[in-house]
Amino acid sequence: MKGSLPIIIGIMKPRLYKNLLRVLYILSIAVYIYFLTDGWSFYETPYQERPHMEQRYRNLRPAGFRGHTFGVIGSLMMIFMLLYSARKRMERFQKAGNLSHWLDIHIFFGIMGPLLIVLHTSFKVQGLVAVSFWSMVAVALSGVFGRYLYIQIPRNILGNELSTDELEKINKEMADRLKTDFNLDDELLSIVEESAAPRLAPDAGIAKMLLLLLVNDLSLRFGLRKIPADLAARLEMPPKLLHLLWRRARQRGLLRMRTMLANQVHQLFHYWHVVHKPFAVIMYVIMVIHIAVDVLMGYRWIF
Repeated sequence: MKGSLPIIIGIMKPRLYKNLLRVLYILSIAVYIYFLTDGWSFYETPYQERPHMEQRYRNLRPAGFRGHTFGVIGSLMMIFMLLYSARKRMERFQKAGNLSHWLDIHIFFGIMGPLLIVLHTSFKVQGLVAVSFWSMVAVALSGVFGRYLYIQIPRNILGNELSTDELEKINKEMADRLKTDFNLDDELLSIVEESAAPRLAPDAGIAKMLLLLLVNDLSLRFGLRKIPADLAARLEMPPKLLHLLWRRARQRGLLRMRTMLANQVHQLFHYWHVVHKPFAVIMYVIMVIHIAVDVLMGYRWIF
């Protein structure tokens, strides 16, 4: 594919990078599950009875060797999350790698960091730490939603938002490639695109629009929406070629839908920041207080 055509929906990533990211998640979750199951007998024990477990208590309590390690690594991950904000906002870092890759690592730390903090607390939070903990949970959950909003805004391969002119150029290129690659005339192209385009009511509210986007994202990814039988018969193509045509037509339809909803998504993104940022500030402030108090009370990094 030539020109800007590879910019189809959101962010397209090299296959190697996607595979490495997938492996990172699989290994991290596998290690996490191991530690969770290994310490489950301690975590499910009532808090007042845990000291009687002696070795497990010394190891898995928040100040224990493993519990402390979870807290240190989890806290570092939460701090490393701030690097994405630096990359996005500080001029000196504007060319420091692909912004979408930075976001992926930001999200990875935002998932694994809180999970490790959960093990650090040994599933027991109270007092001021509880405020930080639940703020952390709110940040993590809202981050998942924010990531979905982010990918609804069409971007180039560097993660930068596309202009209206760029979107029009990409749409035209995609239409031209559909015609030439699959030998379609204008009438057939119109029929294919109309059949493949996501359904969107003109008066649909933002919640319904997001739901439709989600449904169409899932159907495109997992092939849930099949090409109509009468259209397939009319096109007279081998099954693999027909599937590729249908997928490209769906991709173009979804890009056009995202372009139509750009203003609404931007507005919702603004409201998301209003919720996400205060919880993040509360989380970091209390985390710093918690660490400072522990150090003043004599706790040290035990490695």
